[in-house]
Amino acid sequence: MPNATDFLRDLIRVRAMPGQEQELAERVRQEWRELGFDEAYTDEAGNALGLVRGRETGNAWLLLTHLDHVHEGDLSLWKHPPFEAVLEEGIVYGRGAVDIKGPLAAQTYALADLLARGERPRRDVWIAAVTEEEVGGAGAAYLVAHPPALIGAVIVGEPSNNQLMLGHRGVAHVHVTLHGTAHHASLRLPDNPLFALGELLRRVEHIDLPTHPVVGRSTLTPTQVVTDSGSENLTSNTATVTLDWRGSESEEQMRATLTELLAGLPASGEVAPMWTAKNTPGFATDPAHPLVAKVLPYTRRFHTESGLWSFATDGRYTHAASWPTVGWGPGDEKLAHTVREAIAVADLQAHAAALGELLVQEAP
Repeated sequence: MPNATDFLRDLIRVRAMPGQEQELAERVRQEWRELGFDEAYTDEAGNALGLVRGRETGNAWLLLTHLDHVHEGDLSLWKHPPFEAVLEEGIVYGRGAVDIKGPLAAQTYALADLLARGERPRRDVWIAAVTEEEVGGAGAAYLVAHPPALIGAVIVGEPSNNQLMLGHRGVAHVHVTLHGTAHHASLRLPDNPLFALGELLRRVEHIDLPTHPVVGRSTLTPTQVVTDSGSENLTSNTATVTLDWRGSESEEQMRATLTELLAGLPASGEVAPMWTAKNTPGFATDPAHPLVAKVLPYTRRFHTESGLWSFATDGRYTHAASWPTVGWGPGDEKLAHTVREAIAVADLQAHAAALGELLVQEAP
């Protein structure tokens, strides 16, 4: 009998970097067809879409994952080859095991197990594995612009250790350039841009950023500094610092804060538009939202409280489209994008069982 573990191992064996998901999408559609899904097809963006019809009419559920994964990196660092899908002592190893092929397999078999028992979900359930999530979310953007049905609720299947997730902060990378005049280091003139950089970093260190009631306090962290000086005895004309900004502020709020940070400094910088590969908004679902009340009883068997992701997801697209959105997926998020990537078979099975119960009993 087919099962989630075998399906996951097949998925891992197909390398699917962003923009190269076609083979994996076909494998996913094949599985859905063989399992008896009512529809299984690929849209214009290359997203794999499946449908299991429900017992009642009304708004549909959307189970959301993606097809692509990050690069495997240095093969010598892996305990098991990243695309061999080794199963050892109840754990499946490989690139994409937890981000995101494990959750995709679990969502698939939540529905497949219902069909195998002759059951149907209460409402229609659409399942979508979209393209290019790892590089900005082109597949999700297309999906929300061309929805397959009226969507009443979304469960984003990114790994969460089976905890209910209410969202995540947005991320923006801001580049600030401090300006000066290059001169011989022995002169120690005041227009060295590194002096201005020091003042900027002091301001960043002590800045008081807002706290969102769901996703928490915003952070602003300097990560890289680049200068145009090629010699140790030459000051630079410019010094550019990258600031990693995590939070829930709007672009307008961020620009106002940046203006305050740069006031009086010989500096230039801007907050680039969001909805790009490097700058993405977050999303937050109110703990009092009816969707949370519906899903939480099924996730409480794993965690009593809801949580937040530390990374960005395609939930930002569905939330922006006004589709009620929460997160819930098997696997440890700390293993995502690492050479230790793996997922426990027991976690897959537990998630599929609990998700299946939710879909049979609840309407979005």
